[in-house]
Amino acid sequence: MVERAAALISAASALAGVALAGAFTLFKGRQDRLDKQLDRDEQRNVMQRQARREAYVAFLAAYHEVERKFVEVGDVIPPPHADDLVAPELPATEAAIMTLQQAGDAVALEGPPEMAPAADRVVSACWDALSEFARLIADKAGQAQRLCKYDYPSRDRAETERDLAAFAFQDAARGVLGGNTPGLR
Repeated sequence: MVERAAALISAASALAGVALAGAFTLFKGRQDRLDKQLDRDEQRNVMQRQARREAYVAFLAAYHEVERKFVEVGDVIPPPHADDLVAPELPATEAAIMTLQQAGDAVALEGPPEMAPAADRVVSACWDALSEFARLIADKAGQAQRLCKYDYPSRDRAETERDLAAFAFQDAARGVLGGNTPGLR
């Protein structure tokens, strides 16, 4: 009987060991699967953040080109007559705004949803500023002073709105990319 008890204890120990090893293997397999999923999710987040960063940087680069074009428009001297040909700086600025609009489409694609209105506000403010410069050229036809020298409140408001829209876009982009996180510099 002692032999049977020893055999039974031995068999029970073996079964318990196998069950414990199986449970550990199952737990380890689940943990490995979870770790791999977390790694994939992290990689996906890094790739998405990088794609967003690239879209936002391209948008801001296009905006800075538009700003440069507006400086060139400010140096334009109005033509002698209102019917004369438009200064070449205006179509060049229009082309730069169209490039900005395309970059805004990329921003909308990369998201998140709140970035599309921020980009649209910048583009819209640029179109408004260009319209004000066109009005200024028409109003000051025949005068020999550069456009930037004229006191023209509606142009100044449009330029201020353009700058505010760009700052709001930068702030939104910084928030999306985590730059507004406390302790992150």
